[in-house]
Amino acid sequence: MRRAAAIAILLALVSTAHAEEEAEEEDLSEPVYVAELRPPGRLVIGFDFGIGFIDATCGGCYVRGGLSLDGFAGVQVARRVALLADVWTINHLLSTDDQERSGIAIHAIQVAAARVWIRPRLWVQAGGGLGWFNITADRDGFLFGPAAMLAVGGEPGHRRCNGIDLSLRIGGTRVLDESESSGDHMLLYSATAVIGFHWN
Repeated sequence: MRRAAAIAILLALVSTAHAEEEAEEEDLSEPVYVAELRPPGRLVIGFDFGIGFIDATCGGCYVRGGLSLDGFAGVQVARRVALLADVWTINHLLSTDDQERSGIAIHAIQVAAARVWIRPRLWVQAGGGLGWFNITADRDGFLFGPAAMLAVGGEPGHRRCNGIDLSLRIGGTRVLDESESSGDHMLLYSATAVIGFHWN
């Protein structure tokens, strides 16, 4: 009887020690990360790429699809605000059957922008600066003027020091319409859906 009681006590002690070890292992496991706003004073550097289109408000203009490339850098000035320099291009490959108009049609926008986080994973961005349009083989077809852009995006891959971005962008450049003798201006505009990565 005493031997049975001693065995029962020993088994109880072993099971208790095993339960304590499991509890300690659970406590040491990495906690689930909860997205939070990043503090000011940090650098922000990133890039995006995706697809979009170029169009213009002129007679005879038509939509051209293209590859979107974007790079930006700046600083976090507040928990919800970062000031950025943003360079964005849409590149459309022209057909090669017309030798005078072959090459790449490029609409580029360079802006000073502010990115504002509404929530840790959701932001909006707006900025103004200079834009231009050119076809690489056409040296006389360079158009430029004031530009602005607007973007909205989210960070499904939000981490403490970086994030994966999914965003929609639209931007426009006001240029002189050389197809009209009146000297009126037209709006060159682009819109894109992009995916990117940033360090912050």
